[in-house]
Amino acid sequence: MKPFKIFFVLILFATGIIFSSCSKGYEVRVSNFNTETLDSVVIGNNTIVFTQVEKQATTEFRKIKAGTYTVKFITKTKNEYGSSINIPKKDGGKRTIQIDGINSISVLEE
Repeated sequence: MKPFKIFFVLILFATGIIFSSCSKGYEVRVSNFNTETLDSVVIGNNTIVFTQVEKQATTEFRKIKAGTYTVKFITKTKNEYGSSINIPKKDGGKRTIQIDGINSISVLEE
């Protein structure tokens, strides 16, 4: 019985190493450098929604799966701006989606 127990522990250990070395995934956040507050930012088909992003503010990071997503910015005055973001399947990391004063949208990688 003891050899089986050692074998079982080794299998669990190896499985833990394999899963810990896999991709950690991606996270996104929004930075608002626009001239007005963002009422909402919708990524994908309501995959991630940020609300009430004040001027000169940055939101917390949220996890996102791989794929291509549309990004829709809606301001307090109901102006709408759009873009898209591609999240690759490999690796992992953090992305910041930034809108600036001239309504230019950038995706920054950390």
